[in-house]
Amino acid sequence: MKTIIYAIPLAFAFSCGGSDQKSQMLIQANQLHLESISIAGKLEKSLDSLGRKASADEKIRLDSLAHLVEIWEESVIEVPGFEHAHEHTEGHTHKPAPQMTDESMLEYQRNAKDAIESISAQLRKNSQH
Repeated sequence: MKTIIYAIPLAFAFSCGGSDQKSQMLIQANQLHLESISIAGKLEKSLDSLGRKASADEKIRLDSLAHLVEIWEESVIEVPGFEHAHEHTEGHTHKPAPQMTDESMLEYQRNAKDAIESISAQLRKNSQH
């Protein structure tokens, strides 16, 4: 009887041991997440820098873009299993990920990256004028 008592936790431990394995989709999703966070950080620095020397009209446009970045940041979620894999700016946190498939998480991270790239492109386009 004692062998069964010891075998059950041991079998459970081995069956859960694979949970540390991350799917290729989640690895890709996390890479996109990290790239998005990097773009957002650079974008915030650019907005701050440009804002210091901008005219009143330019400041309004830059404030609008900064607000879009804030909204984007509020919607960012981390990829499960990769939490805290990057540095956060002061006061910056992510919401925990809702229950979703690996494929859905990858698609979410693609869309998040597309969104922050779009904001960045708007800044570049408007800075050229």
